[in-house]
Amino acid sequence: MRILIVDDEIVALNSVRRLLKRRGFSNVEICDNGMDAINRIKNNDFDIVLLDILMPEKDGLEVLKSTKPFKPQTEFILVTAVDDIATAVRSVRLGAYDYLVKPVDNERLVLSIERAYERKGLLAGLAGARNESKAVETLEAFSGIVTQCPRMTELLTYAAVMARSGNPILISGESGTGKELLAQGIHRIDSSVDAPFIAVNVPSIPETLFESQFFGHIKGAFTGADTDYPGFFEQADGGTLFLDEIGELPQKQQAKLLRVLEEKSVRRISDTKPTPVDLRIISATNQDLDKACQENRFRLDLLYRLKAAHIHLPPLSEREGDILLLTAYFQKKACAKHNKAVNGFSPEAVDILIHKEYPGNVRELAALVENAVLLAESGFIEPQHLGVEHVPIPPFARTLCSLTEDATVHFAFVLAHNKGDRKKTAQILGVSVRQIQRKIAMMKNDARWKSLLDDN
Repeated sequence: MRILIVDDEIVALNSVRRLLKRRGFSNVEICDNGMDAINRIKNNDFDIVLLDILMPEKDGLEVLKSTKPFKPQTEFILVTAVDDIATAVRSVRLGAYDYLVKPVDNERLVLSIERAYERKGLLAGLAGARNESKAVETLEAFSGIVTQCPRMTELLTYAAVMARSGNPILISGESGTGKELLAQGIHRIDSSVDAPFIAVNVPSIPETLFESQFFGHIKGAFTGADTDYPGFFEQADGGTLFLDEIGELPQKQQAKLLRVLEEKSVRRISDTKPTPVDLRIISATNQDLDKACQENRFRLDLLYRLKAAHIHLPPLSEREGDILLLTAYFQKKACAKHNKAVNGFSPEAVDILIHKEYPGNVRELAALVENAVLLAESGFIEPQHLGVEHVPIPPFARTLCSLTEDATVHFAFVLAHNKGDRKKTAQILGVSVRQIQRKIAMMKNDARWKSLLDDN
């Protein structure tokens, strides 16, 4: 962690630096004036800046205002001898993470630095180019899949191994999880540059046109067949045929697909001889095909043919650390597409993104971010650009408070997260249910928590 301390009092600078070094922060630099601080922050990548407000020439707020747009990934903690609410509000609006009043308790200062660093890890990349140390792209073939989730990395590694086998692969997962992107990556690993990748949305093909579209036809096969037409199987010869939503394939057509997989040839409508095809089949579904087989909606023998290897993509909610990473990626992409300059997301907007449910997964997040970029006038994206007009401040929202108060805030958050379940709350907090009940009884006397405790 790289930290810069900015204060015009040399004694204070050295005192804080000694404290941080004793606490294990080895890379700590100091600066004694605002103008120099602006230059150093702009030209270096600091993780945390401890910034005194009252300084000659350029005060802390001016330094923050001048540098935050250029270094949105840097977290600023403002320190001042004046306890002024208006100044605190202004500093937060300018992008400060925290506002501490002198004399600052050592434990409070270290805790603020640690939390700011954790937040930086979540927000990395939101205000500019994608941070490649965070955006883990396990293999070049899967460069379109942006992730830093260990589970996803393992899946991509497995997919790369299976790709080289040439066997059919079944990809399952909810809608919008990136099944086609994964299929394209598998294709790139095991195919030449000019090999075809034919993607077919199975439900979009009417059953009456299945044979014509998949197998093709020769000239004169039926009214309107003015030329020979190679079907999807022939179009994908030498490459990959991607069958999206394979679970929607009618049973009658399942048998025909199985035959192609077994014989490795197709016969165009009205043709007298089969045409050999050499292709890989990658299929995808958001259904449980094992259950579909049990209910006689899908052929078991076809499933075995399609599922030589099976890869299940997790929903976005289970991809640890990927929401904000993907947000940064889609923000950059949308800014380039629409020629807009957006610096990033406000803390309130970030909270919405983190806690929002995404039934449409990555696809839904991409659309949400693009719309927000379009709606943002300038600067940072706010909650209203995400379709949230008013963001109520929950009773457990972060505030400037003592460590004792902070413990109560955390207790309230965990209780609300578990919808009032005392047993689950006790398990998470590592205390007994009786202690939870006593804490609730104490909090009921405080009007701030009344609505939360009444609801739970």
